[in-house]
Amino acid sequence: MLKRDTEELVLEYCQTRDLELRDAITIQLSGLVESIARKFIGSGEPLEDLIQEGYLGLLNALDLFNPEKGVKFTTYATHLIVGQIKHYLRDKGKIIKEPAWLQELNSKINRVVNELSARYGRPPTTQEIAEFLGMTTKAVEDVLMTREVFKVSSLDAIYEDEEEEWNGYDLEKLHCEPCQSFNLPIEERVVVETAMQQLKQIEQQVIHLFFNEGYNQTEIAHQLKISCNYVSHILRNATQKLRRIVSEADWVDEQRYRARALERGDFEARILDPQTGLFSVDYLSVRLREEVQRAARYDQTVGFALFEFVAEKSTLDALGEFALGELLLQAAAVVRDSVRKADIVGRYGYAALGLLMPYAGEHAPKIAARVAQTLQEWLQTAFSAPLSQRFQVHFGWAFYPRDCEDSEHILREAEQRLRVHRAKQHLEHKAA
Repeated sequence: MLKRDTEELVLEYCQTRDLELRDAITIQLSGLVESIARKFIGSGEPLEDLIQEGYLGLLNALDLFNPEKGVKFTTYATHLIVGQIKHYLRDKGKIIKEPAWLQELNSKINRVVNELSARYGRPPTTQEIAEFLGMTTKAVEDVLMTREVFKVSSLDAIYEDEEEEWNGYDLEKLHCEPCQSFNLPIEERVVVETAMQQLKQIEQQVIHLFFNEGYNQTEIAHQLKISCNYVSHILRNATQKLRRIVSEADWVDEQRYRARALERGDFEARILDPQTGLFSVDYLSVRLREEVQRAARYDQTVGFALFEFVAEKSTLDALGEFALGELLLQAAAVVRDSVRKADIVGRYGYAALGLLMPYAGEHAPKIAARVAQTLQEWLQTAFSAPLSQRFQVHFGWAFYPRDCEDSEHILREAEQRLRVHRAKQHLEHKAA
């Protein structure tokens, strides 16, 4: 089946309010949500939480969107996703620090906007600003886009009219289009340029000429008076260094976040299951409670599912705790590939996984059955016949609000349905 256009799906959803259509739109726009959420990573909040808030903004956009206004849905959704994340950060008291050079550039643009507005009697276009400053139109648009990333403290100007513009500029200008440098948005380019400073001078020159100036390896060799083979060697090594530097920076940020979390209390020390590195049952329980509270606040839904790997005790003993942990780790990857990126997978007990599904609601039973079937098929292909045949995947599910009234009720109901499914399968196995 061909993938349908997002705008077409949105129009149909506005007419039918079909929940399956809403899920399809959410999946199609997951990249947009994550792209916007990553631009707020400097706030110090976990990326996962930022993405969750972004999905709330997307769902609000779907509920409030009016196609008759003549605005593209992706434009409108970008506005509400950014707004939702900014509200969340304001509530958290987070302010993202804007680089000094970007502050200066924004000040220049503000002065030019005021001057040209007085001259023309209207807000100037980005092209007029660019010509006045001697910049490219694209560069001006990029700087304007970053304002929505860094201006977290001024959040009250969330417009109610979908056709309104931010600061006189069309919302289309806020899309995350690439800059010249490395084809990255400007705030991501800051990260790369900071990492570039850790490279040798010759490595910086080669990277700049290749990615920024568009030179080929022969032209670089001629320009720097070195051999083509040496250029190739530098490119390969320098790009690997950049990946490592950026990855290490992300890892350090994550460790700092965890260190701060550990200082706040004992619960944060139990976020991860020590054996598998998956989210722990404590973390799943707390996140489920938070999601239910959020769903109640925004009139949304939450689904939850359990998947248990059942085998004879002798099989589990022979497998051992380490191998069982590896099985759960691989199974969690299978689950993640089968669901949306907003969903959260963690370990739930000795040989089980939990799946938290924000916004899933009444779809939880179907999703749970589908994922359980996927896991059973995965067992058949990933392991040898004697082992795979000894394991059965049982599942249970529950959702809020129509099925359960709070997070504890959801957990009890999912566990009860898991037990019922296990007993039913046991009887069918005996009958066979």
